Amino acid sequence: MELSPLIDCIFQLLIFFMLSSTFLTPSIKLTLPTAEAGSVSASDKIMVTLSSDDTIYINKQQVTFETLGPEIRRLLKDSDEKVITIRGDSNINFSAFVRALDIAKQNGAVNVNIAHQTK
Repeated sequence: MELSPLIDCIFQLLIFFMLSSTFLTPSIKLTLPTAEAGSVSASDKIMVTLSSDDTIYINKQQVTFETLGPEIRRLLKDSDEKVITIRGDSNINFSAFVRALDIAKQNGAVNVNIAHQTK
């Protein structure tokens, strides 16, 4: 009886299980918002800033989540590009970022840029 095909199958199974077991543990640790690649947008006319102390600014005016939507809608009404840039501190709550992104999309933003620092 030939054992070499059986041994080949066993080795392939062994390699498969060794490789797939390494994907079970998370291996990516993120430190945001720094990035090495990215483009600088020429149209940062509408900038939403989220700070670590839960204050929100649109351009240089302080707003709340309740007044963010109408303010974005008012500024986008006069804009041709419908572009908003969101920048946030690296220590902000992710749910606050998603909420600001959702408010921007609901109020007419076609493109949303995410500002980051380059190294």
